Amino acid sequence: MTALEQFDRLESLGLWKESETSQKKEVIVSFGKASLVLSDNHDTPLSHWSLGAVEIRKTGDERVLYAPDKTGFETLEITDPTMNKAISKVLQAIHKPKSQRGRIRLLSTLLIMVCLFLLAIFWFPKALTDYTAQIVSDAKAREIGAKLMPHINQYAGQPCQATGTDFVIRKLEDRLTDTSHSTLFITDMGARYSTHLPGGIILANRNLVEGFSGPEVLAGFVLMERVLQKQRPAIHALFSQAGPIATLSFLITGDISDEILGSFAKNLMTRSVTLPDTTALLKIFKAVDISSTPFANAMNNQVLATDDPVKGPFEPILTDPEWLALQSICEG
Repeated sequence: MTALEQFDRLESLGLWKESETSQKKEVIVSFGKASLVLSDNHDTPLSHWSLGAVEIRKTGDERVLYAPDKTGFETLEITDPTMNKAISKVLQAIHKPKSQRGRIRLLSTLLIMVCLFLLAIFWFPKALTDYTAQIVSDAKAREIGAKLMPHINQYAGQPCQATGTDFVIRKLEDRLTDTSHSTLFITDMGARYSTHLPGGIILANRNLVEGFSGPEVLAGFVLMERVLQKQRPAIHALFSQAGPIATLSFLITGDISDEILGSFAKNLMTRSVTLPDTTALLKIFKAVDISSTPFANAMNNQVLATDDPVKGPFEPILTDPEWLALQSICEG
């Protein structure tokens, strides 16, 4: 300690009283490593006082009374102003850092708590959602999508089925999707044209089949949902809406409650429709070799028509008989 090193050779006389009934005795007071050393005239130590515990009892013009603890039974009276100033300085050097460390410790604790709180509020839920959505396997995502279907049916009705249309649906999937399992379902969705569920499932409104002369508009909505699957995956939206507790429960058990699935289905079917990134949408039209103009006209989107990547002839999506068969899918 710097203050002790400064005064390690300082000595003075003092009047030491060992107890309340003792007589005052003249002693030599000097600094030890962390104490005041009281010695007699023969340099024999009589007492050691811990500097950290020294108490100042009272002061006079030249006289300061010290005690080694709060009891005050043992006292030391010093009149030497140099020694008194030295003791005062050492005591300040000992106690002040403690106070500072206490304040620093308190401020550090508060700062850590605030940081943890902010992480819990803003970072953790998003990070947990991102992580969970990324590790869900395709098979598990399809299972979740299948469990969602009964809840979706409360708002959209049962998927349409009719004899002779399965082949047509499979042909559309082969042309428009990149999966080998059933992904496209035609159903009554009211005012909503399309949506997608976890596992790559795409739902298309029966109006897209019954209200147009060809499959190009239906194809456009299927391609739009494919782009949305990549840009705004339904599995990510599900865990984001479910919240951290339900997401952690899924990571542990692999299950999602029907209550959460029902709430998500309602939100999915009632929220507003948003188009994906136009560049990405035009890119997928080009990849499957289908004109974007019929879809652009149905959506009243001039950009998709102006920048149509397939303006010339392209391979028909379905034959006329196949399209006529599909138009009756919801009549069975």
